[in-house]
Amino acid sequence: MNETALQKKNDPSTKVEKEPGAGPSRRRTIRFKFFLLLGLCVLAVLAFFGIKNRSATTERLQQQANEAASDMTVSVVKPKKVPDSVSIDLPGQTQAYVQAPVFAQTSGYLKRWYFDIGSHVKKDDVLAEIDTPQVDQQLNQAKATLKEAQAALDLSRVTYQRDKDLLQRRVIAQQDFDTATSDLGVKQATVNADEAAVQSLQALEDFKTVRAPFEGIVTARNTDIGALVTSGSGSPLFVAAQVNPLRVYISVPENMAQDVGVGASAELKFNEFPGRTFSGQVVRTAGAIDPNSRTLLTEVDVPNASGELFPGAYAMVHLTAADKGRTLVIPANTLLFRSDGTTVGVVDTNDSVIIKKIKISRDLGDRLEITDGLHPEDRVIINPSDSLATGQKVKVRPLSEEKKQASATPASKNS
Repeated sequence: MNETALQKKNDPSTKVEKEPGAGPSRRRTIRFKFFLLLGLCVLAVLAFFGIKNRSATTERLQQQANEAASDMTVSVVKPKKVPDSVSIDLPGQTQAYVQAPVFAQTSGYLKRWYFDIGSHVKKDDVLAEIDTPQVDQQLNQAKATLKEAQAALDLSRVTYQRDKDLLQRRVIAQQDFDTATSDLGVKQATVNADEAAVQSLQALEDFKTVRAPFEGIVTARNTDIGALVTSGSGSPLFVAAQVNPLRVYISVPENMAQDVGVGASAELKFNEFPGRTFSGQVVRTAGAIDPNSRTLLTEVDVPNASGELFPGAYAMVHLTAADKGRTLVIPANTLLFRSDGTTVGVVDTNDSVIIKKIKISRDLGDRLEITDGLHPEDRVIINPSDSLATGQKVKVRPLSEEKKQASATPASKNS
């Protein structure tokens, strides 16, 4: 019995169990390490399968997108040329065909005037008369001086002729005849100068009558009876205007400048005449584009025999001209709005997409006028997808002729 007790005492396992706290702590440590390793393994397995599944999903979605893109079916339409005339509405202002201020050309006092503002006058009608007492006196004096000079000239001629006869008979010396000849020349020059003075004063005397320079209306009267009138002053006595026809200047946009030429018809509307239209015609253009406004200055003449249209009135000019075929029309539902501007999708001969930038000249609602970027033979995609890209393969589904006509052919370019 003592030997058995001694063996148990010397047994190492028995000794360990008896050490306080040694057994349970070690087991917990081993257990913790085991579960930690197990958790890491599980996470690794989950991560592996998650990445694999995600990659497979991405590949599958990419494949589906590629398949969808390669199988995309689109409808196309060709741009249409505009065969008829082009038109545009532009603001303008009527101007007198001719307008001129009438100044006094002599000094004096206004004696009377015969026409007031709004009066119709004919060429050379007397508008007013100017009283010029100083000019009258100078003219009378000049005429008297001329008569005196003419009398002296007549005497000099008689003396010259007498001395000439005496010289031939050798009664007088050559020197005496030369003196008579010189005196005749001086007297003739004096008469010529006096005649010029009389003519000058007579012209001033004629300017006492102020006349209309052309047929038209008086648009301004800036003087009255008894007013001092000075020749060369900066203020006109009257302003006359010829109002038949009237001029209207408009600025035609650059894209229509080549279509608008002399002879193009125009229709004008005025707020003063609601419901009425006045006919006009383009008579001349500036022949050069204004670099600031990018427009062409154009003159339209409007007949105004009745005089009911006034200079300075606001007008809306509807201009019509023959189109030269540069403008194309496409449906509005072909547009693609990208960061680099307005574009459309075009299908080439290989059924590949080409994204083209275009320039729109006018928006007609369901149609657009295009002046740059397209050709009549281009196949433009209708209702394009936002994901459409250059080089993408598509299948073309042709529209029926009826749908093409309804989608692209404009009824008119008039606006």
